[in-house]
Amino acid sequence: MDAATIQEMVARKTFYVPTIDHNRFYAENFRVLNFAPESVKNLDAFRERNLETARVAFKAGVRFAMGSDAVRSMFGENTRELGWFVKAGMTPEQALRAATANGAALLGQEGSLGALRAGYFADIVAVEGDPLADIRVVIDKVRWVMKGGEVVVDKRVQ
Repeated sequence: MDAATIQEMVARKTFYVPTIDHNRFYAENFRVLNFAPESVKNLDAFRERNLETARVAFKAGVRFAMGSDAVRSMFGENTRELGWFVKAGMTPEQALRAATANGAALLGQEGSLGALRAGYFADIVAVEGDPLADIRVVIDKVRWVMKGGEVVVDKRVQ
């Protein structure tokens, strides 16, 4: 992405959803996915270029939302994208906002998604640790999940 495009995104308040982590997943699972071994080098190089573009865009003031390219694989690993956002220069709080409030804004759903408020749709997670101090707890230490009003994961120590 060139500087003019980034400035246009800032001016138009365009959201950027870089999906950096999928290339990590593809590189780590190239055999299962039947990718040629030499593709790993290309996937790693693309991931580094994508991360650098995200750094430049974030520093310039582009708004970010979190998404993934998890189409038929990678499910359960989507939060790893937050780690890349922090590597791109965001604070953990900014990365979490990209996955919640900014995602809702991107979808035009700010009045019903992206926050814990009465009347909003929300899935809730509890993590072990402080995600504002270390984004890795959101990636590696999810202990409890409520989706659609039902507890679907409960790894709490009893």
